[in-house]
Amino acid sequence: MKKKEITISDITCMSCVSKIEKQLYSNTSLDKITINKDNGLTLLEGENIPQDNEIQNLLSEIGNYSLTPPKRNLFSSPYKPLVIIVFYLFAVTLAIEFNSGIFILKTWMGNFMAGFFLVFSFFKILDIPAFAKAYQSYDIIASKINWYGYIYPFIEFSLGISYLFFYDSVLTNLITAIIMFVGLIGVYRSVIQKTKIQCACLGTVFNLPMSYVTIIEDGVMLMMALFMLI
Repeated sequence: MKKKEITISDITCMSCVSKIEKQLYSNTSLDKITINKDNGLTLLEGENIPQDNEIQNLLSEIGNYSLTPPKRNLFSSPYKPLVIIVFYLFAVTLAIEFNSGIFILKTWMGNFMAGFFLVFSFFKILDIPAFAKAYQSYDIIASKINWYGYIYPFIEFSLGISYLFFYDSVLTNLITAIIMFVGLIGVYRSVIQKTKIQCACLGTVFNLPMSYVTIIEDGVMLMMALFMLI
């Protein structure tokens, strides 16, 4: 079942809530509607959630209710898990580097990339078939070669081990740069086309939407790999 959060303005009482619920339920694709009277935050659940323009048309038939998407930032759901993990890796690897008595950018990058690949591959390995299916929906290689999605978590795991012990390896950085570049193409294409699909960067444990956050994530890893090569 799919879920979608929207905000409906001009709700003043429970009578408004009842009227809106009745109108929205006229769309048979919705199975459950939860409306917060105080802030208008509405959770829609169903197999096929209507588009925003369809919802607005339904609302316009019963009053001056208007639809606005919920405001989000990187520290709110659904991006909170991703931000916490990246911040955690950033902080821990910085602490390790400073604890050595001298900060060397290249070794810090190696440690960060090792942690990144090991942690992200872990979440993918938790449910490899589900990850592979989600990955095939946007990656340009996995969409054509089915087994690539099944081995990709182990590629990331291998890169994590390699950065942990051989961070300065030309081959490791070259493979990383190629994989990140190829992955970035699929992510960028999906975001530009506004395809509403799940980002599989943390497997399917968290329901992360594909967005510019994913582009930044892949782009930063690509730039780090290129920096290490140069």
